Amino acid sequence: MNPVKKKLGEESQPAAGDRETRQQILEAARQPFLAKGYKGVSMKEVAEAVQVTSAALYYHFPDGKQALFFSVIQMTLEEWTQGALLATESAQGLRERLNRLTQYLFTLPIDRFSILLRDIHENVLDHDTKRMDLLQIRDTFAQHVTDLFQQAIDAGEITQDIPAALLASMYEGMSISVLRDKHMAMGGTENLDAGQLAGLVISVLFKGIAGTGEVTS
Repeated sequence: MNPVKKKLGEESQPAAGDRETRQQILEAARQPFLAKGYKGVSMKEVAEAVQVTSAALYYHFPDGKQALFFSVIQMTLEEWTQGALLATESAQGLRERLNRLTQYLFTLPIDRFSILLRDIHENVLDHDTKRMDLLQIRDTFAQHVTDLFQQAIDAGEITQDIPAALLASMYEGMSISVLRDKHMAMGGTENLDAGQLAGLVISVLFKGIAGTGEVTS
């Protein structure tokens, strides 16, 4: 099953009447967990945000904070990955696809992924299995980017001298580094919006990989 399409909590399949409350809990817990990590958020804080009792919170997440934290991170990464796939869906050519994808990525706090994985390793039971579940979602994104480069190679848009998977890794490395600087207001990124930064990354990347079929804008 495609991990992006896998529904959260499908193991227990909560009743239709409970799903809305469960989703509200996940949404309320998302920003605190992303901002403060696992230890910085209490179940009481989440319960108060959703205006439910602690008993109701544990009804939806019987395994407590560990289950809630993992479900929030899983839901968020699935949404980000699905958004990345949709960002390139109607674009034509590698340059436009990467530009749209990069602009989308630069709106996300994906620089915190490694921190969240650390929190799962340190605080969530069966963390190795949980971490693999998240990495499967990440691999879905990586494969999508690799496919974009391979399609461009096959179409003669870019050089064939560099494997598509390596190009995808280079692209991800550049994007994540710039995104990290953007969130920390470093490297001259503080006065540039997501579109301007995306344009710079794609321009620099294409200067090195353009093939005879590449069309400049």
